[in-house]
Amino acid sequence: MLKFFRKHARGWFMLLFMAIIILVFVFYFGTDRGSQKTSAVAIIDGRAISEGQYYNEYSKVMDMVKDRYGGALTADMLKQMDLKKMAYDSLMNRQIIISKARDFKMQVSDDEVRQSIMSIPALLTEGRFDQSKYNQFLRFNKMTAEDFETGQKVSLAAAKIESIIREGIKVSDQEAFDMYSLQNQKINLHFVKISGSALAQHVTASQNDLGEYLRENTDAFRVPEQFKVKYLYFLGSAYAPADISTSDIRDVYNRHKDSYKDKDGKSLSLEQAAPAIARQIKQNQGMQNALAEAKKAHDTIYQEENFDTYAQDHNLQPQTTGFFPVNAPPQPLAGLKDLALQLAGLGKNETTRVLGTEAGYYIIRVEDKKAAYTPALKEVENEVRRQYLRTQRDKNAAAEADSILERLRGGESIEKLARQRGLSISETGFFLPGNVIPKIGDHPGSMEELLSLSPSRPYPEKPLVIDDTYVILKLKEVTAPDMNDFEIKKEVYRKVAVNLKRDEAVKSWLEGNKEQMIREKRLKINKRAEDL
Repeated sequence: MLKFFRKHARGWFMLLFMAIIILVFVFYFGTDRGSQKTSAVAIIDGRAISEGQYYNEYSKVMDMVKDRYGGALTADMLKQMDLKKMAYDSLMNRQIIISKARDFKMQVSDDEVRQSIMSIPALLTEGRFDQSKYNQFLRFNKMTAEDFETGQKVSLAAAKIESIIREGIKVSDQEAFDMYSLQNQKINLHFVKISGSALAQHVTASQNDLGEYLRENTDAFRVPEQFKVKYLYFLGSAYAPADISTSDIRDVYNRHKDSYKDKDGKSLSLEQAAPAIARQIKQNQGMQNALAEAKKAHDTIYQEENFDTYAQDHNLQPQTTGFFPVNAPPQPLAGLKDLALQLAGLGKNETTRVLGTEAGYYIIRVEDKKAAYTPALKEVENEVRRQYLRTQRDKNAAAEADSILERLRGGESIEKLARQRGLSISETGFFLPGNVIPKIGDHPGSMEELLSLSPSRPYPEKPLVIDDTYVILKLKEVTAPDMNDFEIKKEVYRKVAVNLKRDEAVKSWLEGNKEQMIREKRLKINKRAEDL
């Protein structure tokens, strides 16, 4: 249990993830009727999840995050959230719950559906259900009342299943104290650094060494397959509607009024916010239209093998590249993360599927290709020498760090070994354990290592590697917990611990049922999140 809390004690992202998933269930559920199995992302019990549903879901999740964070939202935050995977998982999890609700014959009455809709905050005016807001919501999402109410019924069934999973989760006083300690106890570390560059004078490289290194690391120096391609680009902004209706702008404004503020935090009027809302709607619709045009073009070109003719007939301007390595495409194609995988299996005059970026979609045809090859040592000797020396220095530093740590864990003092090896001992000062260590740097696995240290176990299992430097840590001291403060805040920490355990239980339940449905062939996944 303590290991679980150590992993998730500061896991704001898990809480955000679950919150957004729940909001998507409750407020944005869309009907499954009419979905097509052709080019489906996945098929669950005969129900298809289409790419269109995925992109609608992604757009909704993005809107919700923007509304939540406003101007505080940064590119790094978006990267950490991985909203594309979040939207994918939301759709997949929803369909799994639909299937399990049917398996369990979970019943939801019409009165329960009516009460749930009438209590949605966004549909209330001064605390009372507003039919006009409900109608605006349906129009904006292009849904009928029947569609939305069907979705609400599924959402309520899902909530009942989630309640069954969650209701048995309890947290003891000790677990609440563990959570409090992890959030409040600070630690102070001694550390020494061992750098490969400091051992550089002990490394030499003969021609035999370089030749052997090249043979053992052929893939690192192999010149990859090269391609020359022709492509069509469907830019989202080029397919955006020229005008956005006043009613659509008003619908968006009414639903997200609190998110439209000026630089001083003052709420914007509809007239002031309208230009930004129009741009947002144009961008979303432009991307959807661009995808539809790209898919139509791809299907025609694939069937009729008429790339140039199709481009000419539709006033599209094909672009042609020179030869480029598959792992280093030219700038216009650099944003296509799946390009190498797509090109790898294609021959001359064959065409990729539709590939997308944040700004638009590509269809790419291979014009010519050159096979990969391994160069002779004389062609790449400087690079081979550089990598060989770096590798040997790193090996020497790793061996030195492992040797020192083994002796420290055996009982020798860090002061003695540091003197013998000419190393300096530094101190971090008190800090809360996390992935950033003062005076050392950022390491993605450091929090788990730090939380494993104790006075009886002051050294970790292995050195940390940060920026090609091996760091040996020693726990010097830990602040004592404030028991009076804990008693005051105990129930708060108990609630946090309960929510973490419950969220993990729901996540495990979903993953387990997903794997079972795949084994039973009730679930067929055609595309992963990274393929979209």
